[in-house]
Amino acid sequence: MNPYYSSIPRSSNLIRLATLGAVTTLLQTAESGTVTYVGTEISTGSSYPVHDWSNASVAKNHDSDGNNQYGSAGYLQIRPMPWDPAPATIGEAAGSGNDLGISAGSNPSLYLSPSFLSTISGGAGSYVNFGPYPTFRGPDGSSLYRQGSLSVSVNDGPFNSPAGENASHVGVPVQFTLGASGNFRLGLAVDCVADGTYAPHYVSVFNLSTGTVFSPVLTRDGNPDMVFFDITGNAGENFIVGLWQNVGSQSVAALSLITVDLLPDSDPPVLSYAIQDGNFVLSWPAETTGWTLESSTDLGTPDTWDPVPGVVDNSVSVPMTAPRNFFRLKKNP
Repeated sequence: MNPYYSSIPRSSNLIRLATLGAVTTLLQTAESGTVTYVGTEISTGSSYPVHDWSNASVAKNHDSDGNNQYGSAGYLQIRPMPWDPAPATIGEAAGSGNDLGISAGSNPSLYLSPSFLSTISGGAGSYVNFGPYPTFRGPDGSSLYRQGSLSVSVNDGPFNSPAGENASHVGVPVQFTLGASGNFRLGLAVDCVADGTYAPHYVSVFNLSTGTVFSPVLTRDGNPDMVFFDITGNAGENFIVGLWQNVGSQSVAALSLITVDLLPDSDPPVLSYAIQDGNFVLSWPAETTGWTLESSTDLGTPDTWDPVPGVVDNSVSVPMTAPRNFFRLKKNP
């Protein structure tokens, strides 16, 4: 969603007010970056929605766009190898800032970039793909591959986690920056290397606006899990994925698949105004929650927006004699 969504139902009056030197308004909405844990898809002995991420005939629990597939808006399937009873293996070093195997000379990662993505890079570790690894579908929904991974050391910390204070270490397999605003569901497949020792206890996504958002604790059993987060972000915002293991069990953890699916857009509230008794009255629907009215005197200077005091039931009066101001609604983190 555009962070400055124009919402000006009475623009002619605004021009007249500006000419008179009274209160000028810029009625708009803005969203800061948000990250929300959604849920976890689990492959078991009788159901394989993670292996069949792109296969529309297999039921999905966290499909956001109604097509019963993951990765409709983008995917990065790390170093898969065409399925064969006895294929070769991959064990290659991956430096910090790598491209997650997209440019590998053999068996490269399969990649479709989301339209709103600017950059994506991987953490230092190793590309791995060995005999016991599970069979996944390819992006076409039918081709079979032995699934590879980017394995990273889980050695930063210990830090606070859902397990307790200074209870877990973290490794970073991927981070990405948006080139345009986006509202999407991010899927991250872990525990895909046939040994739960190399699975995370938790998966997280970090953003400056929200801090670190964790998944619940995962079962480390060698059965693939896919963890989903809903993300809203603006151009230039950075998001960092963390794989966490509890103190005493930390070693390495592997990320195998990234999917991106669009979320339905929700209309922002309309900020309206009226002139009453010499005041400029700003309001938006009373039933709307989660938005803050902000004002600024200078649009040319960034980060000069401040909350407007005196708002009651989503309405506030500003004297017509006040200095020129611009107003917007900003979605709360």
